Order: sequence, then C-alpha cells, then structure tokens
Amino acid sequence: MDEVFRVGGVAFVWNRGKAAANVRRHGISFAEKEGTMKASELRDRLRNDRPMTTMTMRIPEDVVEDLKKVAPRLGFSGYQPLIRAYIGQGLRADLARLEGTDPAVIADILRRHGVADDVIEIVLAEFGAADRSP
Repeated sequence: MDEVFRVGGVAFVWNRGKAAANVRRHGISFAEKEGTMKASELRDRLRNDRPMTTMTMRIPEDVVEDLKKVAPRLGFSGYQPLIRAYIGQGLRADLARLEGTDPAVIADILRRHGVADDVIEIVLAEFGAADRSP
C-alpha cells in the first residue's frame, strides 16, 4: 500500500515497503524529514536541471564494475547516476543527522528526560564551545 506525503503543495506517493527501508537506512521518515526541509528546498532538490560540475575521483576498478552491474538492476541509466544517487543519499542522511544537533532540539530532549534547566545551560554552553573548536 502506498503512503502520500504533502510538502508545500507537492504530493509524494511512497510505497510503505520502501518507506520502511528508508527509515532503516536513514534513521528518519519522510514525514519527519518534511519538518526539517523547507518545501522550496525540496522542490529545488528534485529539479532535473540543477547545475552540475565535473570532478575526477579514483575508484577501484572492481567497484566500478559492480556499479555497472547494479545500476540497470536498480533502474538507473548508468553507473554515474547511481554514484550520484549514493552520494545524495549519504549526504541527505548526514545533513538530517547534523541538523538534529540544533541546541534547541537538544534542550527539549533533555527537558523531556527530566534534566534541570541549569544543567541544560551548562551542557549547551559546552556544546557551543565544542562547535567552535577546530
């Protein structure tokens, strides 16, 4: 059965099986992510005409051969679009995880667990100092 999510007037149809797999893979559901990404941001990410740049990277030959085998089985036109998809998935997961380090979110979590406000202030001060350290 499919799930429908709406973000800023854009409807996304999502297969429940795929949705569950994505939660396992990324640690966040589309519905939860919708609150962390603005609709305009999401629309920009889904555009096919985004500017591209060329880069060179060294990848072991056996990995490239595996990518070439896997790409058509996953519905990709070639291994390079598959690489872009893998990079995008990993990047979005990291961005979602890093966005979760918002001090206000941390303070709310600590409060829900009964941590006193004065202790939260100390933690946030240390957290801020850690963010500024090289």
